[in-house]
Amino acid sequence: MSTQGLRCLAIAESPINENHRLAGMNDQNKGEYLADINKYGEYESEGVFLGIICIKDPIREEVKGAIRDCKIAGIRVIMITGDSKETAVAIAKELDIIEQG
Repeated sequence: MSTQGLRCLAIAESPINENHRLAGMNDQNKGEYLADINKYGEYESEGVFLGIICIKDPIREEVKGAIRDCKIAGIRVIMITGDSKETAVAIAKELDIIEQG
């Protein structure tokens, strides 16, 4: 899915029951508890995988033409992104920043 330019997020649900530390906490205490990265293992355990959500940001209409104009002018276009490599490559191909293949 990433190779199609999609951003993918796995979604899981952690059970919270009377034995779980978060049960019965007020919102402030929950926020403090969840902010402590040393406890991630505790509240990320026993999660149930629900699925994958994929999204794609629409490319603005003027971007492809602007990239083409830059190439004609001899400007080297570089894309900087926080996306995964596969997602970034798919988007770069779609925008003709890199050649297909």
